[in-house]
Order: sequence, then structure tokens, then C-alpha cells
Amino acid sequence: MIKAYVYDHLTAFLIGILLLVFTRLIGGVMEVDHEFLIAVLFLEGLSLVLIFLYDYLSKAKEKRLFFKRLEELDQKYLITEMIPRPDSKEGAAFYDGLYEITKSMNEHLHEQEDEVKSFKEFIEMWIHEVKTPISALSLILHKEENRKALLQLHRIENYTNEVLYYIRSQSSTQDYIIKDVLLSDVINQVLVKNMDELRAYGFELDIDALDDYVKTDEKWLIFMIDQILSNAIKYRKEKPFLKITSKKEKGMMDLVIEDHGKGISKSDLPRLLDNSYTGKNGHLESKSTGMGLFIVKKLCDALGHQVKIESEEGVWTRVHLLFKKDLEYESLMKEHTISSD
Repeated sequence: MIKAYVYDHLTAFLIGILLLVFTRLIGGVMEVDHEFLIAVLFLEGLSLVLIFLYDYLSKAKEKRLFFKRLEELDQKYLITEMIPRPDSKEGAAFYDGLYEITKSMNEHLHEQEDEVKSFKEFIEMWIHEVKTPISALSLILHKEENRKALLQLHRIENYTNEVLYYIRSQSSTQDYIIKDVLLSDVINQVLVKNMDELRAYGFELDIDALDDYVKTDEKWLIFMIDQILSNAIKYRKEKPFLKITSKKEKGMMDLVIEDHGKGISKSDLPRLLDNSYTGKNGHLESKSTGMGLFIVKKLCDALGHQVKIESEEGVWTRVHLLFKKDLEYESLMKEHTISSD
């Protein structure tokens, strides 16, 4: 900091030195008493040192406070709210300029947030509206037993749900209802929803009793399992097989969804839960968005669950949803607002 200060005030230092030199020359020309001249030079030099020392110490104090508060802040743009306005004219001018810049940026951010919020609300409203004709069309196609059209309609419904839950997972406000949920109820709802595709592709099912309860949000859990099941259907092989079991593992409830499909390559596994990552299978499947498992990971993080995936390429894939003990949800439930669709 001292080197930077000297560099910034180098011109002022040179002027001070020149002032001492001129004082000495003028004193010599005017034949001023030697001892008096030494005293004058000493006082001038001392005055210059004290001026620069005071200026340095006051600015150093302001800088230390500024950078200390800046380091403590997660949201750096709030720095002007956390430090006092400096007493020095230079510091005050810098503070006022920074305050105006921060104020302008915050106003711009609020405008952007309002626009994004309005857009999300519009998308949610649109999805809810479009679900009505999708449901009506599904009933019509079931009556007509038009299986091919039903499969395509189911894909449309899955994609609309994916968009809806992605928007909700991005929301800063928590919208969960945490309660005891029976796994068998959730699994049955997901299986019924996907039954047309499971039958169409000839899936062999192996479903445990699943009589265990977990603390979670039922609506969001249904969506997560539905996404995992959709991947199993999408990346199936001939004679597809689906197994769903639950077990207690190290104080946690482990829901395991296993399929004997295309599997996942070892190189893809570490990034499989990343945003929009499709991997080797995704490149082969033109309809893959890479968003489903990413949303599942975000929802698990928000709900206090864990998701783990293991696979052997070309043989099988197992997705583990791990639920914590009841006591670990007490703080989670206090933080979340209760709402419903």
C-alpha cells in the first residue's frame, strides 16, 4: 500500500523536494544565517512529512475499512450500504460516484427480475392452460385406442412438465409441502401415468411392496421419479426391464430405480446431473434436452435428498434417491412456505 501511495503522489513528492532545494538556494543567495536556514529547511521538511503521513494514514484507514467490508459481503454491490461516507473530499467524491453506479445497477437488476418474474408467471399460466386440452385429448385417444397418438401426447405432457418444474426449481421462494409420503402411492401414480408407454414397449416390471414412508414433497417426488422413469423408457433396449425397490441404508431410505437398458458410459457419469448435459446417449437421441436429471438434482438439493447414479454401459442403470431421517427435516419444514396447486 505504501509503494502504491508513493507512486500515486510521486509528483507531489518531487515538488516538495524542489521546494526544499529552492529554499536552500534562495537562502544562500540572500546570505541568510546558516543556522536559521537549517531551521527553516527542517521545519519545511517536517511539515511535508507530517502532511503526507496524515494523508496516507487517513486514506489507508478508509481503504482497509472498504476492503474489509467488501470481503465480508456475499453481494458485493451492497458495499455502499456497509461503509460510512468518507470525510475527505476525494474519498467522498469516489463514494458518491460508486453509490450512483450501484443504485443504477440495482434499479436495472430489479427491472430485469420483474421481467423474468412476469415471464415465468406467464409460462406457468400457459402450461396450466395447455394441460386442460392435453387431458381432454388423452381421454379421447384412450376411447379411440389410438396408442401411437397417445405416446406422442404423453411426450408433449412430459416436456411441458419439465418446463414447469424447471421454472419452479429456479424460484428463490420455496414452494414445498413436507410430509410423510408412502412410497408405494407415489410409485403407483407414476406407473399409471406412464402405463401406456410401458405396455407399448413391453416392459417387464418388478416392483417391491414399497411400504416405507419418507419425509418429502409428494408432488415434486412424483415429478422426479417420472423423469427417471422417462429416461428408462427413452433409453430402453429389446425386452426392457424395470425394477423399483427400497431399502434402509446407513440411516437413510434408499429408493432404487433400475432398468436394463442402454446404460451410461463411465465418461458421462460424472457430468450426468449437469445443466443440459446429454452425453453419448443424448447425442444419439435427438429428443433429449439434458434437463430432466439436472432438475432432479436441484430438487433433491432443495428438499434435502440425494441422488446418485451408477451404470454399466449396455447392461443396466440404477438411480438412487436417498431420503434423510425425520429429525433432519425439522429445520427444513420451518423454512418452507405451504402452498398447493
